[in-house]
Amino acid sequence: MILFFQKKQWPKLELDEIRKRARILVIDDNEFAYQPLFENDGYTIEKWDDLDDLPKLEKGYFDIILLDIQGVGKDYSKEQGLGILKHLHEVCPSQIVIAYSNADFSLKYQDFFKMADAVLAKNDDYVQFKRTVDRLLKQRFSLGFYVNRIEKLMSPYANDSGKIKKLSEKAILQNNPDLLKGYLEQQVDNKDIINIVLQVVQIAIGIAAL
Repeated sequence: MILFFQKKQWPKLELDEIRKRARILVIDDNEFAYQPLFENDGYTIEKWDDLDDLPKLEKGYFDIILLDIQGVGKDYSKEQGLGILKHLHEVCPSQIVIAYSNADFSLKYQDFFKMADAVLAKNDDYVQFKRTVDRLLKQRFSLGFYVNRIEKLMSPYANDSGKIKKLSEKAILQNNPDLLKGYLEQQVDNKDIINIVLQVVQIAIGIAAL
């Protein structure tokens, strides 16, 4: 794997290999009917009935989270799954979340749904779930996904998106967050944002090393 960093290349994986490597989590207080089908098709899926380990989610351990927006996370947020979605969007912006539910929600919830990478209904077909998961897994295992998230995080603080992109790619491919850290400290007077950006870099480095 050192070879990837020496050549400054992102590892290219076929979708079948990505499926084998990916970690998918379902958080749902009810049974997830499609879990056996996903497992039969070569995916690794863990199922939680409720929010068992929030710090694990905050660190971006899972590649994709399928999050029921009702009935889970009550101990953490009065908005239940929607509150968890909002929290993860803020503290771990590289985390891919698919929000899904049986319920129809009014327009007042649309801003929450915009934070999700995809929205599905529980009665959608398995093939629709599978297509959505595959599309998002391809993003998760691409360099551009992380660079774009960093650019978005930095947009309120720095105008030179080209430099941000270049430094982000270099930091990730050379396994050296410090290549970006110095620039961040010059541009951003907010340690929390700096730490979040560097977390994105670390997660990307972890993906490249798999």
